Amino acid sequence: MAIWLSNFTKTRRLIMDWTATLNIINDTDYNLTVNHNTVGDLTTIPPGASWTWTTSDPNNTNALRFWQQPNQWYMQGSVSFGPMAGVYMDRGWMAPDDQTIRLDADANGVSFRQTQNGGATVLPWNGFEQGGTIDMKFSKT
Repeated sequence: MAIWLSNFTKTRRLIMDWTATLNIINDTDYNLTVNHNTVGDLTTIPPGASWTWTTSDPNNTNALRFWQQPNQWYMQGSVSFGPMAGVYMDRGWMAPDDQTIRLDADANGVSFRQTQNGGATVLPWNGFEQGGTIDMKFSKT
């Protein structure tokens, strides 16, 4: 019982002290709406702009919706992260003959580039326990 309480207290303290910063640069021809799993839309980043968000919420799954006409998504990607989840990124699915957006990213020093369909776990479940910084840059190819 004492070991469990000790581990529980350590995990609780870890989560309470945890913060993450998400930086997104949108260098595409599309607006990019960031939609959080519990909060809803956080922002819309116009072409050529950037956005930064710092959170202590340990449960983060964000849809990244690219569009030119409201509610007509060209592509939807995602970024998920948390102290017990690691970091997962996916630029979004594009037709095989339409790979026109590239994602260059970094999570606490681990780089990731996506130019084809299919996301990846950039940091494992325990690789983001201390929080940190996630940088994502979407560019035209």
